[in-house]
This record gives sequence, structure tokens and C-alpha cells, in this order.
Amino acid sequence: MTPPSDKAVAALTAHARKRAADARRRIQRALRAKNVPININAVAAKAGVSRKTIYNNPDLCDAIRAYSRAVPAAEPATGAETSIVTALRHQLTVKDSEIADLKAQLRRRDDTIARLHGVLHDQHIDPGPAPHA
Repeated sequence: MTPPSDKAVAALTAHARKRAADARRRIQRALRAKNVPININAVAAKAGVSRKTIYNNPDLCDAIRAYSRAVPAAEPATGAETSIVTALRHQLTVKDSEIADLKAQLRRRDDTIARLHGVLHDQHIDPGPAPHA
């Protein structure tokens, strides 16, 4: 196989530089994006490059890390609930009510069993083993 000509090497080098510059531009644009988490995975996905591309550019990697330390993660506003949270709170309230009803039923059954054991004891009848709770 013959080695590539100087012209072919120059063309490949120019193409590689152009692709690298394009990747840097996309990474920098992804860093400026709003409402996007800033970490290497998210920036790589937003820029359409591999994480290795970012790791191969230490200055970009350092910028991402510095930005992610400087900008705290956005927290939901206090007092503002999403519809999902509201629905889950409602479900919890319903379940708590059901649990309270079931506990009341168990107390009534325990009282009935105790009363019946008392009647059997008064009549001198062996009630057998106690039911398992």
C-alpha cells in the first residue's frame, strides 16, 4: 500500500481540525443552554458529542466542572406543588383513612372475641387456643 500524498494528509488534517472546532462550538453552546443540567454527561448529550471528546479537551472539562460547582441545582419553589405531588398527597390521605377504618374494625373484632371468651369462661367451656394475631 502506498503512503498517502502530502495533499491527502493536509486535507485530512484540515478536516480533523474543522470537526474539532465544530465540536468545541457545540460544547460551548451547550454550556450556555438554559434549564439544562451542567455536567459532562448532559453537556455531551446536548452538544451531540461523546464524553471522550470533552475529556480530551481539559479546558472544556474544567469549565464544565467549575460551572457545575458555581451554579446550584434549581430547586422547586417553596409552596408550589405540582399536580403529581398533589395527587400523591391525596392518595396518601385516602390510604390513611382506609388504614384508620381497618384498625377500627380490628379493635371491634378484638372486643367481640374478648367478650365471647368471657362468656365461654363464665360457662366453664374451654375456648381452645387463642387466635393468632
